[in-house]
Amino acid sequence: MLTLETNYIMKKFSKIFVISYCFSFFFFQTIFAGTVLDKFKIEGILTIASTKALQSELLKKLDIKIIDLNLKKTDSGWPVLRIEYDPDVVTKDKIETVIGEIEDPAGHKYKVHKGPLIANANLIDEENQAMTILGDMTMDLKQVNNPTVDFDSSIQRGKDMFVKNCAKCHGLNGNGYGVVAHGFSTWPRQLWAWYKADSAADSYLYWIIENGKSDMPPWGLILSEEERWDLINYVKTIKKPEGK
Repeated sequence: MLTLETNYIMKKFSKIFVISYCFSFFFFQTIFAGTVLDKFKIEGILTIASTKALQSELLKKLDIKIIDLNLKKTDSGWPVLRIEYDPDVVTKDKIETVIGEIEDPAGHKYKVHKGPLIANANLIDEENQAMTILGDMTMDLKQVNNPTVDFDSSIQRGKDMFVKNCAKCHGLNGNGYGVVAHGFSTWPRQLWAWYKADSAADSYLYWIIENGKSDMPPWGLILSEEERWDLINYVKTIKKPEGK
């Protein structure tokens, strides 16, 4: 009798389990069958607070699921936000629009990075001279003083860092034609514009490395202050290759 009751109970349990499994399967299939996963390259992330504000506001405004926000290990160098969403509920264009409307705690707006490729033009002598003094765009530059004491060691560290982090976009010789740059909206400028630049260029170079520009991401998220100066010191040693 005990065996029959046990078999009866097991059969009942098996039926319940199968029915529950099928219900759950079809339920979640209905929910997630129409979802897509998209990647968005984000401009405007300057601090950890910026990452939290962006994700928090997106979840408030849109019916989406944020998978992750990758700040460092990305192919382009830009922070990449992965979002799962139902295109019948919200479109990719809507997500990009909302991202552009959100402000970080400091009042800066975010932007989805994209755009057509624009070929790089050679800098003329007048541009080179102006850039070494003022930079090639108007911006609110803070005055900085290079704290480096041992320039030889700093330049070597900067070179190692350049090869590891910068050459894929700027090219090993600074020509702006790195392998990754082919997917950018604007080719990086030739870095030999800063060869032997004096301290007047420091504020501009420091700002660019910290905040980014055009397709260049804000390395201030990743590099320490000392590392930024190591890069600046090395960039000033990059000469224009012969025949260029």
